[in-house]
Amino acid sequence: MPSVCLRTLRLLPSPKHSPKSTRKSSPVEVPPSVMKPFPDLPSELVIPILDIAACSSHDAARSISLVSSWARKIALPHLFNTLVYRSKPAYSAGMSSGARDSPHTRKSQTYSWGPLVHNLWTESTGIMNAPNEGEIFRACPNVENLALVSASLRSLAPAVQAHTAARRQEMIAGHDPFLACLRFMTLITHTSRYDWHFLVGLQLENGSQLLHNITHLRLLDMTISSFSPHNLLPNLTHLALPYLDLGNDFRQESLRLPPGVLQHRSLRMIVLTVAEEKWLTNPWYQIARYPGKDVTSPKATFRTLAQWARKKDDRLHVVLSPRLGVDACKDWVDAARGKLSLWEVAAQARAEDSHGAGLPETYPKGMRR
Repeated sequence: MPSVCLRTLRLLPSPKHSPKSTRKSSPVEVPPSVMKPFPDLPSELVIPILDIAACSSHDAARSISLVSSWARKIALPHLFNTLVYRSKPAYSAGMSSGARDSPHTRKSQTYSWGPLVHNLWTESTGIMNAPNEGEIFRACPNVENLALVSASLRSLAPAVQAHTAARRQEMIAGHDPFLACLRFMTLITHTSRYDWHFLVGLQLENGSQLLHNITHLRLLDMTISSFSPHNLLPNLTHLALPYLDLGNDFRQESLRLPPGVLQHRSLRMIVLTVAEEKWLTNPWYQIARYPGKDVTSPKATFRTLAQWARKKDDRLHVVLSPRLGVDACKDWVDAARGKLSLWEVAAQARAEDSHGAGLPETYPKGMRR
């Protein structure tokens, strides 16, 4: 690739206007030397610059992908690294990397770059969407971090089987096994034992079992079912559960967790997540069992909760997640694109003793009762 000449940079000093003055400023003369373009830069410098820019900003990756065909090749791995797929009435159907593609071209474009996807959030639900789900999973064989509704778990098994059969028929050698990189999983909706039996014993092309490869699991919703599949994941090291959904009350010294969680041998970190909106706007969680008593500080109570949980088991961490005004999907996407993960936030809060940082000392006015 030839050296690249950057666009001419015109340094025009901004005139300083007084807020009370309407007098027009006189034109500023720019020295001819400033008008000259930068010298040609070798591709050895341009390529790393664009790669760093695309890696650091999703918007930058999208802009770089529009520069030229060679720049697009640099940007695409970053642009399609994390994708969100939603097929519900409230959203436009199709996969989205954040680029402003038309609804008619988005599907074909994204599917063609499916092997670049490493983080996938999918909310495709319903029997009618099952074929689409299978197609999505087959199009993204290198997913490492998967978030999905529990009903979509049953689509993983046929996707693995179909992909394995196709590989054997084509006699392709030296390829990465389908879904062999999957380590992180997030369940968006509540789950039950039935949802998981499709995957029990499911083997990948390399002989490993899909469920045995999962090391990190987060459950976002346990309001209806308190089932946790940790017993099906023998190599699970990190587990996150919604603390308030389990009906816990640390002041009564009762810790409600799914059976067998604390006895799981490979678990190194158990994160109890607390939705900040519920913590602040539903004082029932704090005072329902103490009618007539003063409401304590949400910040102080949260810090006490974190300390109490650690005394119960040193692996237990308590984290505010999602934070107020941030939905679970955005929280997941931010972590996938380089911000602190839930596990890193939990470790940092303990190391810095910053539990409850950002919480107010008193409950906001107008809280629900």
